[in-house]
Amino acid sequence: MPLGDPDAPTASQWRITAQSLDSAGDYPVTFNVEATTDNPDAPLVPGIVQKFVDLIDASPDFRLMSAARTYSQSQPITPTG
Repeated sequence: MPLGDPDAPTASQWRITAQSLDSAGDYPVTFNVEATTDNPDAPLVPGIVQKFVDLIDASPDFRLMSAARTYSQSQPITPTG
């Protein structure tokens, strides 16, 4: 088949955004967290990031706004010949 199977996700980026329920003046404090490690695609990273997301979500002082993993994926194409 000329269109190969996609390679596993690579170059994962893990980002979490949370806000304080308390305000500084009229505005909550926003936290943008990027989880980093030497190998962001290591098999144990998703579970560790999930624990952090759950910790923020369970907090009575902060609101989880978003949490996402983005990554690149490639799919080789070979001649049909």
